[in-house]
Amino acid sequence: MEEALVIARKHDALVRVLKGRGRALFVERIPSARHGAAAEQRLLVGVYDYEEDRSLVAVIDPRRKTVESVAESPARFQLSDEERADAEELAAADPRVRTFIGAREMRPLTRLYFPRDPRAEVSHRHAIVFLRPDNRQRRYAVVDLSARRVVDVITRAEFTGEAR
Repeated sequence: MEEALVIARKHDALVRVLKGRGRALFVERIPSARHGAAAEQRLLVGVYDYEEDRSLVAVIDPRRKTVESVAESPARFQLSDEERADAEELAAADPRVRTFIGAREMRPLTRLYFPRDPRAEVSHRHAIVFLRPDNRQRRYAVVDLSARRVVDVITRAEFTGEAR
């Protein structure tokens, strides 16, 4: 992954994003449709730009050390390990979460989240942290990763829609 990021950081369309709040979410090898040989493989890099709230995809030729293309993608990529850790850290610092958890462990399970609330910043990137301190009790911390804040802590009934 580091090799791809070194190359990406030299490209005009990516340098500002990666020096700012942008984050590389994944790097995958993609075989050439023509040859499929390892020497012909390209790297596909998914980047999220928090300042512009957009997903970017770059194709990199590691042999030539060049970025072949960069395009904005309508897809919302899964959370990276770093994003999960950030969301969990933000959730752990929230007073509502601390009150619910108490002295227990959070035992978080974190996923990409698409808010249903029409007031939410839908263009922002969100995570939901499932708080599972025991086998029965649950709360869900909705984290706006773009704004770097917990926007809500909800109960199981609220999360499933049973509270309506």
